[in-house]
Amino acid sequence: MIPTYNPRADYLEETLHSVLQQDPGPEQMQIEVIDDCSKDNTASEITRRVGAGRVTFHRESENRGLSNTWNRCIERTRGHWVHILHQDDFVLPGFYDRLYHGITCNPHVGMAFCRFAIIDANGHWNRLGPLESATAGVLNNWLERVATGYHLECAAVVVKRATYERLGGFNAELTSVLDVEMWVRIAAHAPVYYEPQILALFRRHGDNVSMIQERKGANMEDMARAIRIWKKYLPANSRQQLETQGRRYWGDIALMLAQQFFSNDDVAACTSQLRAAKTLWDHGQHRSRRLRLEAKVRFYRALGRRAVSAVRELRRRIRSAKLRNGPREDSRNR
Repeated sequence: MIPTYNPRADYLEETLHSVLQQDPGPEQMQIEVIDDCSKDNTASEITRRVGAGRVTFHRESENRGLSNTWNRCIERTRGHWVHILHQDDFVLPGFYDRLYHGITCNPHVGMAFCRFAIIDANGHWNRLGPLESATAGVLNNWLERVATGYHLECAAVVVKRATYERLGGFNAELTSVLDVEMWVRIAAHAPVYYEPQILALFRRHGDNVSMIQERKGANMEDMARAIRIWKKYLPANSRQQLETQGRRYWGDIALMLAQQFFSNDDVAACTSQLRAAKTLWDHGQHRSRRLRLEAKVRFYRALGRRAVSAVRELRRRIRSAKLRNGPREDSRNR
């Protein structure tokens, strides 16, 4: 099930090709594009041309947003397992075969996923998703892990339709990390299977929703809401500890993003992530780091970009001088 909204033609084409290259036939797999009332006909035209009658197309009568569209994907599913594959991501050969093997050998699982890679706008691999296990199989302590860190992307995930139906759809209260909240909810109620081969690719580029939400700080503010929601899914005897771990982890990510934005002179995005970091976790070193970066932002706004660039250059020269002179000074001291 491929949800779309104003898709880029070449990305959607690549998405569809990646599925069709592994197509076991209509008796075994439904392939459908669900368009959230895009502003043009790109989704329908690409589906018709690339899908060649094999891929069905459904268009919503009005724009319903992310959670409603993903839930619509589930509602329109006829199969027992659901793969929601976004319009700019794709899967590699073997994705369906390997996960099908895993879920048939472990029929009690409610979800399965593989390791994935993150690619850029041009398809170049940037980094790999975490290796959850060196061998394929049902994961141990998965709830504790998925509730406290970054582990997977939608492209890598298949979920039993009965699991979605039993636990309810994606949470409409969330706008950015509704997928993460769903994975935590599933982990609290069903075993999860893992395939360590890299068989799915998640694309990060300037126009996709996740990047836009990062600039607004919406992703980490939404994460704080999600943690409050999924707290009730966690074991009572470790709930507080796991909530703290999750808040500290994602607060650290927000601070890292804030620093990256500041280094790129995007002060507005930096400020948004600082605000989110404060919401997630604001104690100890996290608070100190946030306050230092906020001071740099005030300095930037007061004196301008040139002044900040001059300070950065001065620091760079001082560091270079220390590296050049350090060994000689140590030798003289000895």
